[in-house]
Amino acid sequence: MASNQQNIKTALPWWTWVVPVLVVHFTGHLSLLFKYDQGVSTLYLPTAFAIVMVNWWGVARVVPALFIVATLNTYYWGIMQWWLWPILSTPEVVAVSLSYYLFRIVFKGKYWLPSTREFLFFTLVAIIVPMLIELLLLQFTLIYFGEQSLSAFGENFLRNWLGEFTANFGIATPLLFLLTPLLMRKGWLLHSPDKPLPFSFSPSRTKVIELVIIYASLLLLSFTIPFETYWFVYGLVSLYVAIRFGFGDVLLCNLYIFLITFLAPVFFPTLWDLNITLESELYIIFLGNLLLSLFAAITGRVISDLRLAEETLNKQKAELEAANLELDRFVYSASHDLSAPLKSVMGLIAISKIDPSPDASKTYLHEIETSVKKLDAFIGDILDYSRNKRSGINPEKINLKDLFDEILTNVKYIDGFSDLVIERKGIEQCIVNQDKTRLKIILNNLISNAVKFKKPQSIEAGWIMITCEKKNGLTQIHIEDNGEGIKADVSKKIFDMFYRASEKTKGSGLGLYIALESAQKIGGTIRLKSEYGKGSCFTVEFPEL
Repeated sequence: MASNQQNIKTALPWWTWVVPVLVVHFTGHLSLLFKYDQGVSTLYLPTAFAIVMVNWWGVARVVPALFIVATLNTYYWGIMQWWLWPILSTPEVVAVSLSYYLFRIVFKGKYWLPSTREFLFFTLVAIIVPMLIELLLLQFTLIYFGEQSLSAFGENFLRNWLGEFTANFGIATPLLFLLTPLLMRKGWLLHSPDKPLPFSFSPSRTKVIELVIIYASLLLLSFTIPFETYWFVYGLVSLYVAIRFGFGDVLLCNLYIFLITFLAPVFFPTLWDLNITLESELYIIFLGNLLLSLFAAITGRVISDLRLAEETLNKQKAELEAANLELDRFVYSASHDLSAPLKSVMGLIAISKIDPSPDASKTYLHEIETSVKKLDAFIGDILDYSRNKRSGINPEKINLKDLFDEILTNVKYIDGFSDLVIERKGIEQCIVNQDKTRLKIILNNLISNAVKFKKPQSIEAGWIMITCEKKNGLTQIHIEDNGEGIKADVSKKIFDMFYRASEKTKGSGLGLYIALESAQKIGGTIRLKSEYGKGSCFTVEFPEL
């Protein structure tokens, strides 16, 4: 089912309007702990969370909340002139809006970061570019209104850039990558991904123990060795996690390092004592640590992509091997089933030459006709098999009433059809968007089998009930009969290729196999409920395409 993620919209719960307000307010006050001058701080958190929420819930819920709350919170940053509040809150609103526009609209980016390309694009166009524009706007606005001096522009810009990028990169990327699959399963995304996202963690016991040891070691490290001397150790640990476990785990590790190196020293200053006399030295240390974290994340993304590629190749290899085995079996069985009617025809022709009497000729011609019909039916099954394997999915709007009329017209020449009562329920109202060719193959096989396996010489009148209903976005078609039914030990094998319950069974043994293959091709399935001697009910279930 091809679909663009921009078009998959879901109705969001009411609280998605409230949460952005609360998050921006709380993180704005938390950022006050890092304030170093009028209107600015070393670490500003609302922008990072706003970038996350705008991708989850859209511009309408997040950007107005960011503007209103940031405007009101400007007072706490030491700006007394109320008319400056909306002006000073504008740069971060511009940054978040530009981040969404560039990444989602211009570059059609996937915010759940499924590949190295998407991750690099997100880092560049959703974080770096909007952040540079935001800081330039903010710095020049503060200088213009006399809140900062022009001479301190370079130092303030570098300080702001380090803090802003650290927050945006350290918070936005792990939240988007790690929590988006969870929100998708809950139906809490405005624009959902085009296919289900796997959770990025495989919580094996060994992995959990190793990660606990790593995190505990990092925490102990932060207490025992001076950060200003051994800052690079954090980056090396992050790189190890990237190589060992991949993208999701290195993002979580980077977030953990961010917490213990940026946030913890603010709350527990006596435990984290930085012995740095030059401010420029501090900038270099944090820049180096930040770059190591970025390179570790890129490494983790590449490692994860390689593992995904390897899994895909292994899966394709297994599928190819299975297809080869299936092909070998198909060729062997098909050649046998094709040659049997031909040999029968050739034998009957040879006998008819020996016995040229008119009565014998009629008998021989009847037997030849039976063999030729069997051969023609088998060739039809082979064509259906080939068509299902090779042709692409072609969805179209189908009126099931018209489709069943067509199928019943085709099967009415099967022996015993005229003795059956065909009933339909809910078919007239059933219109689906599906692959008509495959749906016809499925239903034709099931209905023709119901006709072929009616009870012979039964006192009870034979009937077939065809029912259509829609449940939870899926269409269900039930084909029920009161025919011979299927034995329990046989019911598990009837969908196998070339399976026939006995040599007396008519048909090629391909019909139900092709029907199930066709159902799986269109994202559906076939279920059987049967009681031997009482009848069977096949249920075909499939989604809209």
